[in-house]
Amino acid sequence: MSTRKLEHEAAKKQVLTLDELAAFVQDALRSGAVGTEPVAATVSMGGKLRKLSIDIDVTRADAPREQPAT
Repeated sequence: MSTRKLEHEAAKKQVLTLDELAAFVQDALRSGAVGTEPVAATVSMGGKLRKLSIDIDVTRADAPREQPAT
């Protein structure tokens, strides 16, 4: 299994915004994440997001994404 680590970190002394979180999710999905991967986070002392990362299995990046049941 070959993986690729995708990371997004807030600017120094800043925290991640909702827009940055959305961009991270879009980037992860475009990079081959299927939605079941665990997301790692670093938080500030106040519990706000500082850094996000995810390991994406690139061997299945070409596999079609599973669609949620409706």
